[in-house]
Amino acid sequence: MPKGVLAGHMAAGEGALRRHLRDVDILWEICDARCPHTSRNPRLRRLAGQKPRLLLLGKADLAPERDVAAWVTALREERALPIDAASGRGMQRLWAMSAETAGGRPLKAMVVGIPNVGKSTLLTRVGGRHKLATGARPGVTRGPQWIETPAGRLLDLPGILAPRIGGPEAAWRLLAIGAVDEGAVDPQIGAAALLAWIAVEAPRRLEERYGLESEAGGGDLLLEAVAAARGMRAAGGVLDLERAASTVLADFRRGSLGAIALEHPAGWRRGVSRRGAGRAGTRRAAFRPAPAGPRRRGGGGAAFPRRQPAPARARAGSAPAGRSHRSRRSHR
Repeated sequence: MPKGVLAGHMAAGEGALRRHLRDVDILWEICDARCPHTSRNPRLRRLAGQKPRLLLLGKADLAPERDVAAWVTALREERALPIDAASGRGMQRLWAMSAETAGGRPLKAMVVGIPNVGKSTLLTRVGGRHKLATGARPGVTRGPQWIETPAGRLLDLPGILAPRIGGPEAAWRLLAIGAVDEGAVDPQIGAAALLAWIAVEAPRRLEERYGLESEAGGGDLLLEAVAAARGMRAAGGVLDLERAASTVLADFRRGSLGAIALEHPAGWRRGVSRRGAGRAGTRRAAFRPAPAGPRRRGGGGAAFPRRQPAPARARAGSAPAGRSHRSRRSHR
């Protein structure tokens, strides 16, 4: 999305929030339980002022229980509550905690958050027969919508992103959960960073899903290994990394790789880059160029976020070398 269009989209969303804030009793701020820090709008607290607010850790079924519990503890002052709108988990507690702010009147709540963290799925769950347009593409919800429920009225607003994505670490996480589209972040670089993270957090998931051996290696090499393991080749026999990246991102978003957290409270208190030399080195390897040879399909990828090419190339040049992940299938 062009920078000017994105700025206009955010300004419209924030304007709608200000206009409707006095019409509701409470804000339901929803984020993604896999990365509660990155998937929030940092401006929302100031925009909300003194309005009561609950922080909903959405899609909690896609994050490990221990990590969800750790975030609930870390965010207890913000009244964090894990929910899974698809299954109904946490919904009764959500209504109970919200009813306290209505003073005995029918509840009026506003649901806000960045794109694709589960707002429309939540409203479809509580709205019963009232069906909303939902989808994996950011921005399906187009404008303010009032939803009538037996317990009160809920207001859905379009997703509003922070003015700045916050650099490569935030960019690939937002791409992984589907909060930004592939026009904002190069999918091959984002998928490589995701694979490098999973190789540290849950390496067996890569073995189980793609048949990759647990060896040290950068995210770019992991992406090549996925393409090779799945037989993804384009004309001339080159590895189709574009298709491999789409497969990895889709697998993560729908939970095919299991419950995986993309950030932890302790890491975000200290800064992700300070979480230990071994882990940081593995993640930086996602930006290291893979060995030369016929392997890519399509043109060169854009910089990591597209408007920040220099940091991405700097990471690429400084990343440590590692051995390639290989497919078990290739040795059988």
